[in-house]
Amino acid sequence: MKAKTIVSVKTEQPDAPPTPSDQERRDQLAPWQKEIVALAEARLSVSDEQSVVSDMLRRAIGLAATVEDLALGKHESEISLSSLASVMQTIQEDIYVAKWIAGGRPLFPEWF
Repeated sequence: MKAKTIVSVKTEQPDAPPTPSDQERRDQLAPWQKEIVALAEARLSVSDEQSVVSDMLRRAIGLAATVEDLALGKHESEISLSSLASVMQTIQEDIYVAKWIAGGRPLFPEWF
């Protein structure tokens, strides 16, 4: 009787590139994206995800309504365009924070 020799088949697969760590992915973000991530993480350290997203969207809607009222002249006081731009930047920031949290907290530059 012949003995059967078992030969293990060694399948060589090309080395996959290592998965970048969270810190490496954070380093690839644009400065404004890093700021959004930091703001979101700070808010999440105080409250749960659902509350943060809800609060950020409610705040953005309220600020947008205020800007609309000011732009339509519903208030007697005048506001400068630079002030309006600052408020709109705050609205945009709030929306980006909510989007980043609700989108699964991605850490890659193309998430915007």
